Amino acid sequence: MQEIRTMLDKAAEESAPEETRRDSTKIYFFVVAIAALLATNIYFYVKYKNTDDKVYELTDEKVSMEAEIDRIEAELDRLTDDNIELNSALLASRDSVRSTIVTLRAELAKSNLTLEQLGRAQQEINQLKQQVSSYLQEVELLRSRNAQLMSERDELREEVSSSSDRLIELEEQHTDLVDMVKLASALKISSISINGVRERSNNKESIETRARRVSSIHIDFTLADNPLAEIGNHDIYMRVIDPNGNLRTTDDYGLFEVDGKQMQYTYKTAIEFKNDGATYTIEWADTRGFQKGTYTILLYTDNAVMGQNSIVLR
Repeated sequence: MQEIRTMLDKAAEESAPEETRRDSTKIYFFVVAIAALLATNIYFYVKYKNTDDKVYELTDEKVSMEAEIDRIEAELDRLTDDNIELNSALLASRDSVRSTIVTLRAELAKSNLTLEQLGRAQQEINQLKQQVSSYLQEVELLRSRNAQLMSERDELREEVSSSSDRLIELEEQHTDLVDMVKLASALKISSISINGVRERSNNKESIETRARRVSSIHIDFTLADNPLAEIGNHDIYMRVIDPNGNLRTTDDYGLFEVDGKQMQYTYKTAIEFKNDGATYTIEWADTRGFQKGTYTILLYTDNAVMGQNSIVLR
């Protein structure tokens, strides 16, 4: 029995190191597993952290590009709202810019854009900037030309207005001058005498002041010297105001013009003016007979008054 116990103790002493070795192996593998798990976690952490950083970087770049496109389009809209009349070349350039903007917006709207794709988009935006810059220069040049043309137009209008005012002034002066010449050239009576005349049976005439014996009235007048007056025939219109203040008129109520107004005349005749100081005589007989009182005689020619005088019959 003692031997058996001795053998068991000896066996136990021999198996103890083996169990210790087994436990050490398990611990080693456990440590390795934990290390591998930690390495895997660190790998995926770093990987996804880098991925998140890249995604953030790409998103930030994308937002920045979209904002830049917005600024470009706003500048383009501002020029469009300036009511500048664009030529065909500028219209084509503007339409090209807008087409490029639409294309870029469509590209940036896509998801999962790579850094390479964003790089190409940035290059296109840079080209778009150059295109818009060239377009802006052309528009500014056009605006400058339009401003210059408007300035020249205003100056021309002012010159035309000034010339028109000057022309009107000259026309008024010309009209005034014509009126002055016309007034100066009008025939004027220098002396006039009016007598009642009686016709006798022997065809002789005598001056008469008694109304019932007067056959006609003779108006003798001379004209003032006037080198401006037209040489030749001039129509003479005579108006006779009877003692009752009535105008003696013709049967056909003849009219003539004085200072733009139509007037009736009593008698019409003509004289030949030679500016030689000749005396002219007009004879007028009243078909109704003469009456006592004052007769006023007014003579007109060339649309103006020549002169007037009166006679009193008793």
